[in-house]
Amino acid sequence: MSAYAVEKDLGSVPMEACSTMNQPIITAKDVQVFYGDKQALKDISLDILPRQVTSFIGPSGCGKTTFLRCINRM
Repeated sequence: MSAYAVEKDLGSVPMEACSTMNQPIITAKDVQVFYGDKQALKDISLDILPRQVTSFIGPSGCGKTTFLRCINRM
């Protein structure tokens, strides 16, 4: 089954019909990261719901990759 077919199948189910569709599949609360005494991230929180597309946009060095690495280690 291709990714397109999976997306098409999911799209035919109303979100209200699935109680788990309203529950976050990824949750991060008050994430803080330090490199020595330097704080790289402070109190970052995020919920991602099923079928939600999320992107991280910001200038170089603002912590996008650092935050994604934290999520990857969960």
